[in-house]
Amino acid sequence: MRNIGHALVELPEVRNCAAITGAHNLLLQASLHSVADVLRFETHLTAEHPELTIGERVVTLRHDKLLGCVLDPQGCAVSVVAPDIWSEPRARHD
Repeated sequence: MRNIGHALVELPEVRNCAAITGAHNLLLQASLHSVADVLRFETHLTAEHPELTIGERVVTLRHDKLLGCVLDPQGCAVSVVAPDIWSEPRARHD
């Protein structure tokens, strides 16, 4: 079980993989081309790692911002938001 995280980060779809506390102790974020790819991806994961149990999934259909780029409705970058790592965090207003 210990090496699953190391193996998962090597997959091209994986954007983030982190060890967390709790009953489900691995968080995985992946970028897929379609919702239909979710089942294919999960099937691949469990076939390669039979000891892996998928406890929960969340699907995000649209991103307004990705990796510092502001996206248009088609998902194309239209501008860049450079992170200011030295500024104080601000409250988010939705």
